[in-house]
Amino acid sequence: MTERPARRARAPVAFSPVAHPANPGDPTKNPAQPRPAGRKTVTPGTLTITRMVSGPGSALLFLPGHLPHGIEPSGDKLIDTRVQACAVSFGRRH
Repeated sequence: MTERPARRARAPVAFSPVAHPANPGDPTKNPAQPRPAGRKTVTPGTLTITRMVSGPGSALLFLPGHLPHGIEPSGDKLIDTRVQACAVSFGRRH
């Protein structure tokens, strides 16, 4: 974690996630099962970190099961486990 400020000082840090959307009928309960080869991918955008913030209210907690209205979870049974792991990770960092 000590490298982040130095890395960020050199240039913004950018992430471009790639999603593999399921087609109708695709199984969604087993996260270990890959999508078929040649399946369309989507890059929903790029997240660019231009500065670091600290202090009260700056802690971020990612909860993969907390979805916005209109988005439904898949049948992936590991989502609950990931939520618990993210909470433990957050607790260890703060």
